[in-house]
Amino acid sequence: MGVTDEYQTSDMYKFPRNLDNVQLIKTEKGTFPILHSVPCDELKIASIDWVTFSFGVETLGTQYLHISSEYEEDGLTWAIEHLLEPWLYEIFGFGLGKRRKNGMIHHKFAYELQEHDGSSLGMVLYGHNSKKITVQINGTGCALAVRGWEKTLYQYILNDFQRAELRRIDLAHDDLQGDYLSVDLADEWDSNGGFYCGGKMPNIEHKGSWKRINGRGRTLNIGHRESGKYCRIYEKGKKEGDALSLWTRAEVEFKATDRYIPLDILLCPSPYFVGAYPCFQWLAKTLKGQFINAEKTEIIKKQGEINLEKSIEITKHQFGKYIRFYRKIFSDEQIVEMLSSEKDEVPSRLKFAMTSAIMLAKQNISLATQKIDDLPLFQHVTAINQSIYERSISKC
Repeated sequence: MGVTDEYQTSDMYKFPRNLDNVQLIKTEKGTFPILHSVPCDELKIASIDWVTFSFGVETLGTQYLHISSEYEEDGLTWAIEHLLEPWLYEIFGFGLGKRRKNGMIHHKFAYELQEHDGSSLGMVLYGHNSKKITVQINGTGCALAVRGWEKTLYQYILNDFQRAELRRIDLAHDDLQGDYLSVDLADEWDSNGGFYCGGKMPNIEHKGSWKRINGRGRTLNIGHRESGKYCRIYEKGKKEGDALSLWTRAEVEFKATDRYIPLDILLCPSPYFVGAYPCFQWLAKTLKGQFINAEKTEIIKKQGEINLEKSIEITKHQFGKYIRFYRKIFSDEQIVEMLSSEKDEVPSRLKFAMTSAIMLAKQNISLATQKIDDLPLFQHVTAINQSIYERSISKC
């Protein structure tokens, strides 16, 4: 098992390809084509402009799940180069580029993906404590990927990748001529509560020269960058160098930090884009002449929750001596019966969001036959009370 600094790719996958998803931008240095992603669903309102997904190393072979730290680098690198890359080609049409000297984002090792015009199309990160591999495809990668990659990735996550989940996805709407969208209109939307989603008005930031327009482009940021949902509306054409361009883009970034990103967002991104904020419903009505059935990512409540291992540690520290003494007098069954609560419910600090149970029920998924790792809805859930689950789904 060898480690290579650079992995050569086949000539048949060299760029650029013959694509129609380009917009010509006129700058002082000439006219240049700018790539952009295109919608993949019937509504054709939003496209996918970034996707990050992860899956268990056992997908590449069960031996990698228990590989020792001594052989982790060589073993996993070999698997990435020889087992994962063919899948990357099948899904996206491009593969590995240069291997980085260092990892990133809590991963020990990293590979850049193939380059286009000197920029990488994404990253492959591995060597994480979770025994997971993370793949990032950036905006250029999404635009250059083979048509239909969204459906292929959906099938791989659904059927082939183990412990797989979406970690981040960016949805974008491009108004190339500025007919329906502008940063000034978005600013008016904010004044009219167009970004209000309950709780309180979101944070708003105005980037660029709003008071004295200089042709370099303005941006309206909605929310906080570190939150699970973040929006940017900006003058894309001007930022690319065309001072007269009216090309405006709206992007919504979803991260799995506080929410479950459903898999079908890969196949139907537009309803989730529309459901992100009320004003995008207004935009959809302008575009389609009617209101669109919107979808929303479900927020998973984590505040105040503790994991199962921590709860066992606390119980052992506080009551472990009593339990050990009781075992000298009573049987294990008697101890469990004596110490168990009369109420059959999940402790408040281990309680999970009931919406997650309802979503599982709608998908006809039973917790009784699943492992926690197989249920992305319960990624942050560390104890499941079957009776409460059954009562919750009976009310659906």
